[in-house]
Amino acid sequence: MTERFTRCRYCPRPLTTEESQRRGYGEKCGRDRGLIPPKRRRTGLRPARRPKPAPVPPAPDALPGQDAIPLFYFEPTLDSL
Repeated sequence: MTERFTRCRYCPRPLTTEESQRRGYGEKCGRDRGLIPPKRRRTGLRPARRPKPAPVPPAPDALPGQDAIPLFYFEPTLDSL
């Protein structure tokens, strides 16, 4: 039967998992001392950021503060003619 520890060998923290109780030190102390390899960072899971479209310069005859209204929903269709 192996010895079980309740406190870390290197610091006063209590050991909560079975694995750390068997080892005798916690995950943080093990990583700090190189006894446990560092966690691998997952890469490639996030989608690449899309670049934002360039802003459209205002028309030369536009007054400051006026915005153009897109006519996408107001364009005539074959059903409306």
